[in-house]
Amino acid sequence: MGATAKPLPDLYTDGVAFAERTGELNDWNELLRLGLEPDTVAGGFFSEKADVLLKFVRLDPAYHIITFVGPDRYVNKFVGGPKTLYLLADGDADPNLVCYPFLAPDWHLVFEDTISKTLAMLKDIKDRR
Repeated sequence: MGATAKPLPDLYTDGVAFAERTGELNDWNELLRLGLEPDTVAGGFFSEKADVLLKFVRLDPAYHIITFVGPDRYVNKFVGGPKTLYLLADGDADPNLVCYPFLAPDWHLVFEDTISKTLAMLKDIKDRR
């Protein structure tokens, strides 16, 4: 028996590029049309709904699961665990894709922009727009 090598992860620091390649679905209404109700405004599902998502992707292999596994680190596969956040996707399902935006030199600017967009979205919801 010879040694086997694991493929190196394809690392992204650009969250938008990762989301585009993986086909991340974060539109609330689109997820509702699929029969799924996300737990977050960004289309995330908490670990309590892992079985629902696993059943969904088993029935429709065009979709796969992205797992939020740590401080702003995403892997393009299902990783079980308590207090885990999952996203549904319909793009490239390569399990070696990883996104870790905090490795980018301008991560603080991207983070600030994300917080601003989230606060604007929440204000729109509060104002019923």
